[in-house]
Amino acid sequence: MKLSEILTRAAAIIGLDDVNASAPSAAVTKLTDCANTVYSELVLEHIPLKNKEDVAFTGGKAFYEDFGYRVREVLSVKARGTKIPFVMYPTYVEAAGHEGVAEVEYLFHPGTLEADDDVILPPQFSEYVMAIGVASEYYYRLGYIEEAEFYKARFDNAVYNLSRRLKSFRIPARRFV
Repeated sequence: MKLSEILTRAAAIIGLDDVNASAPSAAVTKLTDCANTVYSELVLEHIPLKNKEDVAFTGGKAFYEDFGYRVREVLSVKARGTKIPFVMYPTYVEAAGHEGVAEVEYLFHPGTLEADDDVILPPQFSEYVMAIGVASEYYYRLGYIEEAEFYKARFDNAVYNLSRRLKSFRIPARRFV
């Protein structure tokens, strides 16, 4: 899903009829800032973004600038299917004694999105859910607290329902007495 789809949906919820997400304007800039705030909060608090990639270790170190995304936390380092112990430092991750390429699984920070960028979220999150969050943030910034709280409650409920894991259970067979 593209950020422009979310912005168009949020503008419709808010009631901004003259907003074109692909054309720069003050309203689009405000909505984009709101969307980036909501997106950052969502992925940092509820839905961590994970990535796996092969990274070259030199002298037992792989620098974060060599990764595809901004590293938040390294989860595992594997070489040829075997886990390697590692230590995180401010600018690099160290896997003592490892040389060459290793598969690194890590959590990452989202970047700042522009209107044409893809929003990286699990498939159950639709542009409507994100648009509700954007509308809430937009109303908070304007000072319309009641409207903001209304949309914030809807957004929080949607996020809770979409991000929780449902456990299956069995209903016991009924018996006649």
